[in-house]
Amino acid sequence: MSLLEVRDVTHTYATGSGRPVLNHVNLTADAGEVVAIVGESGCGKTTLGRMIAGLHEPTKGTIAFEDNDINTLKGRARKEWRRQVQMVHQDPYGSLNPGLTIGSTLAPGMLQHKLATWRTVQPKMLELLQQVGLDATPEFLQRYPHQLSGGQRQRVSIARAIGLEPQLIVADEVTSMLDVSMRVAILDLLLSFQAERGIGFVFISHDFGVVRYFAQGGRIAVMFFGYIVEEGPTEQLITAPKHPYTHMLLEAIPIPDPQLAKEREDQEAGTERLIGEPAQTGCVFANRCPLVQDICRKQRPALSDIGGGHRTACHFADDVPPLRHIEAVSEEVA
Repeated sequence: MSLLEVRDVTHTYATGSGRPVLNHVNLTADAGEVVAIVGESGCGKTTLGRMIAGLHEPTKGTIAFEDNDINTLKGRARKEWRRQVQMVHQDPYGSLNPGLTIGSTLAPGMLQHKLATWRTVQPKMLELLQQVGLDATPEFLQRYPHQLSGGQRQRVSIARAIGLEPQLIVADEVTSMLDVSMRVAILDLLLSFQAERGIGFVFISHDFGVVRYFAQGGRIAVMFFGYIVEEGPTEQLITAPKHPYTHMLLEAIPIPDPQLAKEREDQEAGTERLIGEPAQTGCVFANRCPLVQDICRKQRPALSDIGGGHRTACHFADDVPPLRHIEAVSEEVA
């Protein structure tokens, strides 16, 4: 039994075009595991993350935590699940209440879930501040979010999440609004909690570089317009993708070597860029795929296992060309 199981989830918002944001999504995460969800803006990855955290209810399908459908939980069981699954949002400016001090942000959750008393809550908050790299002083607890930098606010958001001693954290683009110099520090902070406390992560990002660093030893699921089109172990998927969309995302990563960059530019000079809406029948990627054939427009490929826990939804996975500029990371580095 996996810690988290997303079972055939489909979701359509009441407003908008009526096109499903998620289509028959299946995903699992084990205790202490990092599962990264990657895709372009609008592909549904944040919606999926918010559903896992219980902020939306799927139109169809179920999301189970410890084999219990989270939307059927009541009373004490629901309260315990709410503690066990936490979310760190993308925007550290919008995820903290500007009218509350840092102490008033951190304390209520621990008090509500009886992880602290009024007598012990301040020492526990100071301990949390120290663990996330902030000033562990009573004066800091009296500050407001507008008095902190973006990095400090995100650390407060992380402290709020780990203060409830969760088993799973949904981290939604947690570094995308931070300075480059702060990103690795935040990622390392989260990884330290995974190593020390066994916390699992559903890590949402559009940046393969960030995902490769954070999800070492974990798995990646690639989404395209509401469908998971490829899933597999991090290094295997990044160095040997088996879906044209994953291949195109990885090929778009800038190359630091000018000579290799020029070679890629020359090779792509005569290549037609396919841009189009997702296909309504057959493979969802058919209108953009360079490998498309008639069967792709008629029959939607299933997300099938091709070995080693690597799954892909492509009729012609064996025809996906090798990457020219991404090398495998050795076990010593990983």
